[in-house]
Amino acid sequence: MDSSPGSTLHPQTRRHLHNTQRLREAAIREFARHGLQGSKVSNIVTAAQLTQPSFYRTWPSKEAAYEEIIVQTIQAWQGAAAQVMAGPPDLALGDRIGEGLEQLYTLLVRDLELTRLVLRETDKNPDRHLPFIAIYTRVFTGMQARGLVTSALPAETLAQTYTAVTERFFLARLYTGQRSARATAREVTALLLPVFRKESPE
Repeated sequence: MDSSPGSTLHPQTRRHLHNTQRLREAAIREFARHGLQGSKVSNIVTAAQLTQPSFYRTWPSKEAAYEEIIVQTIQAWQGAAAQVMAGPPDLALGDRIGEGLEQLYTLLVRDLELTRLVLRETDKNPDRHLPFIAIYTRVFTGMQARGLVTSALPAETLAQTYTAVTERFFLARLYTGQRSARATAREVTALLLPVFRKESPE
């Protein structure tokens, strides 16, 4: 007997969720390869082995599908960003940075076609970093209050530094397939740790 959480759902609901996931995956591939304008609903439903009515029961248009995929992905990234320095109070700063960053990088490389699609879209927005700067600023403000990172620099400066370095190495190492999420997280941690480490008492 199926004891998974989905087994409690009505069969029709389960089928709809399954079809939606298939359509979403097919739409990501289509948008990543052809862009919004070059994409076709017919290609998406063929790849998903579904029908056009199935697509239009899920989204009113390909533009709506595109927008939903972009927005949901960015929201997932922002949720991961808010957890980058999570962990128990006694967790060493290097481990805190490394573990949080590895989780974030793992999310980004899980589906590189999707990541490339979202990055292409957000590159059009000059303010695309601002929500992440705001999230990281809150994270570092809280860490400074708990005495976990340096207070010699404003939290916003730490946030800008974290954003710039982690994105640069994501693009240089992971986006190009040169290194794993773990290896890249370790490299970035070695760079950031001297900047973030709490200053020694006089």
